[in-house]
Amino acid sequence: MQSGTPQGERPELIIPGRLTAASYEQWNLAKRTCEYQRAYTESPPPVPSTIPTLDKIMRGGFRPGVHFLGGTTGAGKTAFALYLASRIASCDDPRGNGGKRGVTIISLELPEWEVRARMGSRISYVLDELTAFRWADFEQLGFEAHEADRNNLETGWEVYSDPVMSADTELQVNCPNIRIVDGATKHEKANLTDIEMEIDACGRHGGSFVVVDYLQCINAGFGLDEQQAMKEAARSLNLAGIRAGVPVLAISAISRAKGAEMQSGKSGEHPGADIFRGSSWIEYTGLTAWALVRRKDAERCNETVEVELYPVKNRRGECRECVTLAYNGAFGQFDYFETDQNGRISVQ
Repeated sequence: MQSGTPQGERPELIIPGRLTAASYEQWNLAKRTCEYQRAYTESPPPVPSTIPTLDKIMRGGFRPGVHFLGGTTGAGKTAFALYLASRIASCDDPRGNGGKRGVTIISLELPEWEVRARMGSRISYVLDELTAFRWADFEQLGFEAHEADRNNLETGWEVYSDPVMSADTELQVNCPNIRIVDGATKHEKANLTDIEMEIDACGRHGGSFVVVDYLQCINAGFGLDEQQAMKEAARSLNLAGIRAGVPVLAISAISRAKGAEMQSGKSGEHPGADIFRGSSWIEYTGLTAWALVRRKDAERCNETVEVELYPVKNRRGECRECVTLAYNGAFGQFDYFETDQNGRISVQ
């Protein structure tokens, strides 16, 4: 007698390949139609990156789940992620609440003040009514503001016009729904569980986009080697984004050898997904993965340098087209490079 079978009753013999009455319940696809229809009609629309060519490649924008960004040294990975975050946060939320999109920035490499200073520097550069300041001058400008305030108290001079705080005021007006999580100075915030909770909170409170900077700084658990930690972090970020209904853009380190190869290559040479450290898990898990490349022979125009953004994984489309951008590292600004009929480079 088999364990669990009432005494006196014979267990039903299951013949492989033959459907029973219970089997029809197991294999009834129609029972899941309501759930499928709800996923179809209630799925959040893609979040546009605000870069038309990039959105065309992704067929609309970022979708819930994890997206990866890697790149060569000096190409501006963090700057590009913050550029996207502030641009998305400045857009009206189309879901009818009348406000701007909500964006969470989980910074595991830079302290909160530097993230805010970088975004303020960019907005000071793009708005004509502001005095542009380089984010690298943050400490010096702070000293000057402190000295100006002290002189005002002693002599009654006119109030000092502080470019940093003026830009921050505009940032608050243009991007009011940005949350910066400081995991660089508060190490408990780099815990994978806490990061998952932040992604969940972003979704529950109507947020649209999450940036994690960067993947290798995540504390994924004790006793894990680098490969295991990366695997756990990549899978967990993807599941958290899907459950919360928000895209998660995670910056990741790349192979040094591949980085040097890309820097020395010619413009237009398309890198592969093997540029990433632990590339197999990024390739398996990511909805998209991007390589930001700054060649050694890149075109320059004043303070800007040409960088190329390549899709190396794109679940919704192809990986042929790249986006060519002009990167101004002093202000964290990205524009389009265009060539006129005489072959001269201009920034648009």
